[in-house]
Amino acid sequence: MKKGIFLPLVVALLAAIVYAMIVSSAEKKLNASKNIKQVFVPIRDIKEREVIKRDFIKPVPVPAAYLQKDAFTYTTDSDFKSIENAVARIQIPKGNQISKYAITSLSPEAGLSSKIPVQMRGYVINVPIATASMIKPDDNVDVLLTFEALMKTGARQKVAITLLQNVKVLGVGSDLGQGLDAKTAAAMKSKEEDGAAFTDSSTLALSLSPRDAQYLALAQSEGDISVILRSHGDVTNFLIEVATFDKLFNN
Repeated sequence: MKKGIFLPLVVALLAAIVYAMIVSSAEKKLNASKNIKQVFVPIRDIKEREVIKRDFIKPVPVPAAYLQKDAFTYTTDSDFKSIENAVARIQIPKGNQISKYAITSLSPEAGLSSKIPVQMRGYVINVPIATASMIKPDDNVDVLLTFEALMKTGARQKVAITLLQNVKVLGVGSDLGQGLDAKTAAAMKSKEEDGAAFTDSSTLALSLSPRDAQYLALAQSEGDISVILRSHGDVTNFLIEVATFDKLFNN
């Protein structure tokens, strides 16, 4: 074969191979674009250790080729539950795919601070287990103080006052309101029952203003603290007189 004919054939062959590679790549991209997945992304920046609410996220379509490893995908509305009320391990920028690595369950391991409202404080107190078993996260309670007071007569007498009203409960023991599945809830209950064998008290985490936290700390040093549960939706602050034995027996 003449040299003048061979060279054009080689060039044509190479051009055909390059063209085939380009066509193949284009076909792969086209096929990938047809295979669309719905993934969850934040509609705003989610801060580190922030509790993720349903209205923080939305599903968006992306080609399967661009699906990040361990990203949460959306098929039905029930898939929101896999992210809702979880805690961000790291800051998740707006529009980024949310991966399993980026979040953790709402639990004491994630930290109570993720549930504390801005400008409030998380105050932890001990209460009897029987009391704690009747209270759930997000309930409202009143805090009572019983102490010995010096009366006008010079006598000392036990009195009780309502120290704080309408206080939000952030957590009860290890339950921060994370919405546990049945298996996890059973395991947590078993763990707490084992711990109850060594103590007759549990903990309540309360949401308090810095001022109220100071007064509760002061009150604890002076007497006995107890809590009473309020009805859901009852946010009224009442004027309540000091309770004394004299008033009790004179009524």
